[in-house]
Amino acid sequence: MTDSDHQQTVNATQTSLTIVEALAEGESPIGVTELANSLDLPKSTTHKHLNTLCELGYVRKKNRKYELGISFAGLGEAARIGNTEYVMAKPHIDILTEVTDQTAGILIERKGYAIDLYRAWPSNRPTDDRTNSRYLHCSAPGKAILAELPDDRVDKIIEQTGLPPKTDRTLTTRTKLQERLTQIADRGIAFERGEQRLGHRAVAVPIKHDERVIGAVYVAGNGNRMKSKRFEEDIPGIIISTVNRFVTDM
Repeated sequence: MTDSDHQQTVNATQTSLTIVEALAEGESPIGVTELANSLDLPKSTTHKHLNTLCELGYVRKKNRKYELGISFAGLGEAARIGNTEYVMAKPHIDILTEVTDQTAGILIERKGYAIDLYRAWPSNRPTDDRTNSRYLHCSAPGKAILAELPDDRVDKIIEQTGLPPKTDRTLTTRTKLQERLTQIADRGIAFERGEQRLGHRAVAVPIKHDERVIGAVYVAGNGNRMKSKRFEEDIPGIIISTVNRFVTDM
């Protein structure tokens, strides 16, 4: 393979992964034109990569729109099973969901982006397939993690990912974000009030072990079910107890 062929292969792989990340970030299926425009890619190139990903089962086409396919579920499960935090956190998250009757989960940071390592849903409600935004600055668990990182690390993450707005409540400047992170660090609790999705609320507490943050435990739900004292005091206290038990087990 020549250097030119190698570079073309690398570029093609990067394009496919960019498309996959965009689909993962989206809250609903998306058409090829809208996807191409959002990524500043030619429509023909986007369509070609989508077709290949569909053939491999990594993307699914329905009603002329695209979303992630079932093949990623198998890869995700394989990766999680090999993750120590996942294995140890799962039973604690399951209990947290039962106690709060809300969606609960553990989120980690990898290479500047957020990854929902594990989530559990109340048995009496439909499963919500929407994950947290891959951007740390707009979710409660993401902010809980950022608040525990050194300033230079936060700066590098922002330089890499930016502070894109998800709603009109998203913190989109370094100054405002730092003010919020300082508050979170002082209290040890992060709140989210419609910053990644309007009507969505969440509470998160960082998981710290050996003087480093390894993730955050969160409880999330509709604003109608998470408000007042339950949102600001009861749920945070339950999460703190969950994190303490989790860290003790490590």
